[in-house]
Amino acid sequence: MSPRMNYGQMRMALYKVAPDLQVSSALLPGKLDGIYCLATNTALIDRRITYVRKRCALVHELVHWRHGDDTSDGCAGSKIERRCRRETAMLLINPAGYALAERMYDGESHQMAAELNSPSKS
Repeated sequence: MSPRMNYGQMRMALYKVAPDLQVSSALLPGKLDGIYCLATNTALIDRRITYVRKRCALVHELVHWRHGDDTSDGCAGSKIERRCRRETAMLLINPAGYALAERMYDGESHQMAAELNSPSKS
């Protein structure tokens, strides 16, 4: 798997590299983009979000999967979630590209996110 892949390419690659992992889309409650359930080995990605956000949510849930984190009951604000967000960013964002985007857009997060093909948090 490569961070350069789009959401569809990642889903297709998972059939080969993680055949036991189920990735599905669903209407998730609240502002959730994704969840990972350890008991069923399933990552759910909200079907209403853009493909850029789906890509990021899938990588995020794969980080939880790799660590064996069950997020089906939530983990917002926890040490687990902070670790997962940090690792997801490290996988998806090239530090040199981030530094360049930060200079180009004076730290404006929405423009930087568009440049880096990553969703911004409002």
